[in-house]
Amino acid sequence: MSHTYLHGFTADEQRRLIAQAAYWRDTLILPGLAYKPGESLVEIGCGCGAVLGELVRAFPGLRVSGIDREERQIECARSYLATVRPGAAGADLRVGDAASLPWPDESFDHASMMWFLEHLPDPAAALREALRVLRPGGTITINETEYTTFKVWPLSEDWDHLEQAQYEHFRRHGQALIGRRLGAMLHTAGFAEVRSGPMGFHFFRGTPGQDAALRAHCEYLAEFLEPAIPEFEKMGFDRDRLSRGIGHLRRLPELPEAAITNVVYRASAKRPPLG
Repeated sequence: MSHTYLHGFTADEQRRLIAQAAYWRDTLILPGLAYKPGESLVEIGCGCGAVLGELVRAFPGLRVSGIDREERQIECARSYLATVRPGAAGADLRVGDAASLPWPDESFDHASMMWFLEHLPDPAAALREALRVLRPGGTITINETEYTTFKVWPLSEDWDHLEQAQYEHFRRHGQALIGRRLGAMLHTAGFAEVRSGPMGFHFFRGTPGQDAALRAHCEYLAEFLEPAIPEFEKMGFDRDRLSRGIGHLRRLPELPEAAITNVVYRASAKRPPLG
């Protein structure tokens, strides 16, 4: 299963992914999870191990595995997890295809995907494979962004141009609207006890704490979007307008009544019991 990753696989991008996971740790990655010591988890599309790192910090007894199609990411994940927890250096990390996982049926207690299905031309195949490698009663947790929801105030046509470029990349190379589809897709793949819904992230000028949160979110998004400008330009978008869109984003925390909003969908489900 091929997919196109917007940012490539440089050391700088791997560091950005690790910082990104730390940013989302308490608001998106860990809420609702209750993994027990000795249980096993596979992250499908584990990249450089950024999310796995947060999981092994939070659940020291969890046995983790991961798969990614890019060897450079797996090499980084091995090195990174060894720094997070010495025992995690032995994590089962493999280069491979999400549509044909290399593990036997019923290998894991839990599965995880974060900002992965959005890159795939056929996300349903990855969900079917996740179901196969889960034990009966095993859980899956998925986080996906909705790429029509990045809105700012004050309005900016340059920001709108940048947002449209981001959306168009995922429309052409993956699944720009995968978030709203997660619940139904999990049902179709054969999962039970499916839960799925939007989580809104909204930041605005106000108290010092709110100002700091707004600034942090704008900087997080700028660090995600600015390196993508060359790819957006190749798609036909105007480089100067894209750069001005980044400028608007970075100035936002200083503008009167400034605010920014985006939506992430979080889904969870279980493999049904046998019989």
